[in-house]
Amino acid sequence: MRVLSAPLLILTLFPLPRANALEVVTTQRTDNPSVNRVFANGLDAFGRDATCRACHALTRALNDNLISALVDIRGKAKTNANYGKMDDAIETAIAPVCRLSATWRDVDVRKACEKIMERSEDAVAATYHRWLARGGGREERTVRGEKKSRNAWRKWDPVGWNWNYEMCGKATRACKEALSMHELEEFDEDDVAEGDSRKYRSEQRPKRGEMVDGMLKVTAGTFHEEAVRRESDVVVYVGFPKLDKWAHFYAASVLGTVREMFHANETARGFLEIAYVDGTVNDVPPPYGSDDQTPTVAMFAAGNKNWPRYMTDMNDGKLTPFEVLQFIMRTTTSAETLRHANWLATTLKHDVLHKKMWEDDHVEL
Repeated sequence: MRVLSAPLLILTLFPLPRANALEVVTTQRTDNPSVNRVFANGLDAFGRDATCRACHALTRALNDNLISALVDIRGKAKTNANYGKMDDAIETAIAPVCRLSATWRDVDVRKACEKIMERSEDAVAATYHRWLARGGGREERTVRGEKKSRNAWRKWDPVGWNWNYEMCGKATRACKEALSMHELEEFDEDDVAEGDSRKYRSEQRPKRGEMVDGMLKVTAGTFHEEAVRRESDVVVYVGFPKLDKWAHFYAASVLGTVREMFHANETARGFLEIAYVDGTVNDVPPPYGSDDQTPTVAMFAAGNKNWPRYMTDMNDGKLTPFEVLQFIMRTTTSAETLRHANWLATTLKHDVLHKKMWEDDHVEL
């Protein structure tokens, strides 16, 4: 792996600001709101079966009824009695969840909800305890663009918390991995009026093929062009180098290395791109971005760009090339990308595949 000298690293990680470096990008919704329907195969427009739909419904219903109570209890003095009140509040909210209007109206969802709670009630309760342990309900955050009627509880979530993954992916396993990697809000019915628009910060358009830390440079203004509309697989890393320079350096180093592995082979070069977005100066438009300043790595797979799949644990950027290759193999839809990633994972030397940049004593920032 290439080791950069300290001055070059500093300039790479913290480039000098350019005059008028930011511009405003406006995105506009022109599609008409659509009603989510269930098809003959039991799946809805999002690809969810009844079990996954039930998990999303019960999570929203529980949060609507429970989060405000937990916030209120947490705001009081931290005594054993109040911790007991949290347990009681969680148990009280969970007991009738499958009989609430959100889960009761659809018979398939209601039956699926009952099965979920029968096998995973303790895991559902544990998710709220985990939310509290992560700092949920302690500090109110400003979350841009939330729907006040449904998701007011989002402002109490700890940074980086994903209800869909925690509840429907990890706790109950009600949704497949490809679905549980998304934010719960992505499955809300589209009630944005035609013509609504929002503005986002973006760096100036980079030069074609411009590279940063060994990755293709992408901005908010070029995101759809480079990541969504590009026909090949695209792995997008949204980083925050000014918040944690070491975590960014580790992640950028390994992702740049894997990109170099692919692009060194002419036959594999056109099937995978690895791109970088500086999240501190680019507001990636939803549903692909959020207000949480948390680094993400996502695969925008060829032919399935509307459902990016996210790396669920970036380990503070401490990733090896082998782990990145595994992520690519699990999330790609391209036979060529899969074949070449597998070839790299099985033929490269062990010390190359499992290189741990964070253990390199010669690196200085």
